[in-house]
Amino acid sequence: MRAFSYLLTALAALALGVTAQARTTSLDQWQFSRDGASWETVTVPHSTNAEDGRSAAYYRGQTHYRRTFRANPARPAFLQFEGAAQAASVYVNGTLARTHKGGYTPFIVPLTDMLQRGENLVEVVCDNSVDLEMIPISSDFNKNNGLHNPVSLLTFGRQYLCPAAYGPDRLHLTQTAVSAERAVARLEARIVNAAPRAKTVRATVLLRDAAGRVVWRERQRLTVPAGEGAPICADIALDRPHLWDGVRDPYLYTVEVRIRGDVARAQVGFRFFSLDRDNGFMLNGKPYPLRGVSMHQDLEGRASALTREDIERDYEIVRELGCNFLRLAHYPHNEYAFRLCDRMGIIVQTEIPWVNICGEQATEAYFDNIHEQMREMVTSLYNHASICFWGMWNELDSWGNTPVYQGRLDARRAVDETARLYAYAKSLDPTRAVGLTDDSVFARDFYTELKADYYSENRYHGWYYEYNDFSGLTGSMQWIHDHMGVTNLSEYGVGINPFCHSWNAEDIRRYADDRRHMEAYGNRAHESQVQQICAMPWLNFTSLWILFDFPVADRKEGFLDSDDGVNYVENPARLFTNDKGLVTRDRQTKKDVFYLYKAWWNDAEETVYISERRLRKRPAGSTFTLTAYSNARSLTLLRDGEPVRTMEGSGEISGVIWKFEDLEMGSAETTFELVSDTGVRDSVSFLPL
Repeated sequence: MRAFSYLLTALAALALGVTAQARTTSLDQWQFSRDGASWETVTVPHSTNAEDGRSAAYYRGQTHYRRTFRANPARPAFLQFEGAAQAASVYVNGTLARTHKGGYTPFIVPLTDMLQRGENLVEVVCDNSVDLEMIPISSDFNKNNGLHNPVSLLTFGRQYLCPAAYGPDRLHLTQTAVSAERAVARLEARIVNAAPRAKTVRATVLLRDAAGRVVWRERQRLTVPAGEGAPICADIALDRPHLWDGVRDPYLYTVEVRIRGDVARAQVGFRFFSLDRDNGFMLNGKPYPLRGVSMHQDLEGRASALTREDIERDYEIVRELGCNFLRLAHYPHNEYAFRLCDRMGIIVQTEIPWVNICGEQATEAYFDNIHEQMREMVTSLYNHASICFWGMWNELDSWGNTPVYQGRLDARRAVDETARLYAYAKSLDPTRAVGLTDDSVFARDFYTELKADYYSENRYHGWYYEYNDFSGLTGSMQWIHDHMGVTNLSEYGVGINPFCHSWNAEDIRRYADDRRHMEAYGNRAHESQVQQICAMPWLNFTSLWILFDFPVADRKEGFLDSDDGVNYVENPARLFTNDKGLVTRDRQTKKDVFYLYKAWWNDAEETVYISERRLRKRPAGSTFTLTAYSNARSLTLLRDGEPVRTMEGSGEISGVIWKFEDLEMGSAETTFELVSDTGVRDSVSFLPL
């Protein structure tokens, strides 16, 4: 009797024209196999390289995922992949439904005419083998395999807001004119009518403030032909908008498009910005120097398959650091990371993974893939207030241009293809800056012809060149500023093993064999670079390399540990790692220079931190300089509880690098303590050697 009642209710609903509700179902449980024969249950996000990513040769090849799902063949349905690395072939009930080349951007698989009643089988073959027609080919980071971002099943009624035209949000909001007085924006979405006859659809466009109150509304009636789509367009105007103002006030509105049975929404922030060659970045009409870090999507034990909880933990570290800018390199990260940047007020540059290679043998298919990945990145991330910069490429003048891949660098083609890609990106999004990242001080023929809104440079003075001398950074950046235009310092830094030390100042240099990445050398490098950046206010953004250490199969360096500067032991756990991070890959150790930047950037928290604290032993009677990183007004030094001296200010350009010179190590354990004028303190104890 109850089943009959349900049937009558369903028939009545159909008679009245009630539309089924749209639904998003997370597909997180999958069967996984490397060989297609033996299977195990895994949870997506997942990557097989979580097991072998930090090794001499991580897995490159095909992997297989499969699972079943239930869907009604009478209802429109789609599979949404937020990232399947690096290439993917998707099969539904044994039929190839979609191939996709690009591991970091979302794509949609329509399921129309492929579904059967009851259980349906989806199979995905992921492949991270080298593909000379897909970026990235060569890179100084691992190109992981797998469903390393979420997968969802989208189901709709007969009329729905299209999930393919405008990315996962299913709408775009273009900010056409924003000021403190008025915000004008253009909303675009698309209604699809899957019914067998034309349908008149009532649509409502809403803008809600942060408290959920409707502050703007428009209603529309659209007649959509059978089996076709129709655009929804609305011009939103808001007087005296509450501006999204970076970390100072990251205020967000919510825009919604509603039809019967479906709603699409996105958080948006109204802001205006400009880049200036001589005066730096401006946000909402005010100077706003962008200072921050680069990040990879990577974690020990997960590779690039981070969960929301992993991302939230990482961004708490970002919050503690206090930066206002992130370069999410060298590919678009998980969409949830951009949502956190929106909410935290962090301005972002993200980029497609066109890295290292533009060779003389590059094919048209290679450049087609570059354009397609640009389209997917821009389309899927379009509404994020945090994103102000789209990146086209990174370090084309690199070691990747070899006969193994596409042959020698073709500088002329790099310039011409950059111009084409720039025009294409601007056609997709005319409101944001589009630029590139070089590593040659734009020294190649034709490079001064490169078309971009900004020119970023990766510089490693004192590391890959000019050992023990960091001063060349200023001259390199000044040349770019004089010859190219709007200039950014997109990478700088050195390798740092926080467990490798020496008490001998003459010994603290980068060794040619690269086994010893001394923390003291990293400290000196970053201190110099911070001071040089302070003297170049025209830099629009700076992003040190990198927040977290990450794995690279080719790197065998920085693996000697020492806490006394005399005895060095090999530590295999340090192999196959790029250790330029401020924090170790396992997030357990914040290196000294983390606190240098925290003192510089985090005004909300007073920092007092004594560096080189992990060098536990020093020769009795030796003299040394105690370095501290602090944003305090004054610091008093105590030795074994007795005051030694007080400094009023750091006495240098950054205001956060303090040097207490000519201190003597005692013949017994000696404790040094620093106390700020507000009572914040830090102490270290050293043992005689």
